[in-house]
Amino acid sequence: MIRAIEEFPSFFQPRGAEPLIIDCGSNIGVSALEWKTRWPMSRVICFEPDPDAFRLLSLNIEYNDIPGIRCIHAALTDFDGTTNLYGDMGHGADARGNSIRPEWGQREGSSVVAVPCCKLSRHLRGQNVSFLKLDIEGAEENVLRESFTHLASVDALYVEVHETTDLVSENSSDRIEELLKQSRFHLEKETRFSAHSLPPEMNAWQKSVNAKQTHFLAWRDSPP
Repeated sequence: MIRAIEEFPSFFQPRGAEPLIIDCGSNIGVSALEWKTRWPMSRVICFEPDPDAFRLLSLNIEYNDIPGIRCIHAALTDFDGTTNLYGDMGHGADARGNSIRPEWGQREGSSVVAVPCCKLSRHLRGQNVSFLKLDIEGAEENVLRESFTHLASVDALYVEVHETTDLVSENSSDRIEELLKQSRFHLEKETRFSAHSLPPEMNAWQKSVNAKQTHFLAWRDSPP
């Protein structure tokens, strides 16, 4: 997460003194801390489903005594309720790759836990969102489709799309690209698999399921 922050989108300047940023897939809060450093008056809503990662996220915000951050223990989905989270769970576990999609999160030795889930649309409705980060390990297309009519209120957006051979019928970077274009975003697209995105012991799994990531930077005003 610390290495990734150097590459994290800084291509937009929020409008207003108190921009609203929605962080879907907050992990332990590195991105939120970065935003509060850049824009101290920003308001940040953090979503994180992994129970232990959420505990650390909450502690990081509390111990750093940072105002204006709301932490929600939930996965983003296209329905409200509960759902299963698959992956490496528990104290000291590596939460990278944990997912509500078994095609991405369920691997040899992984476990499963029921977690709260909710729709993104009700957090976008009636809001002017300066920045939306969506890094939710394979659920991106469902969430974007569910909240599509509210994306017009989002000034800029970062999406990391997760695909495998079995998952692409449900979560496709090509279809997400079309959704973002339909919402009249300007786009930059990069397909890659960063060395630090997943633990090294998952390299064999990555090759066996043809796992890949596609990054989209999206904005509404002039390109950077």
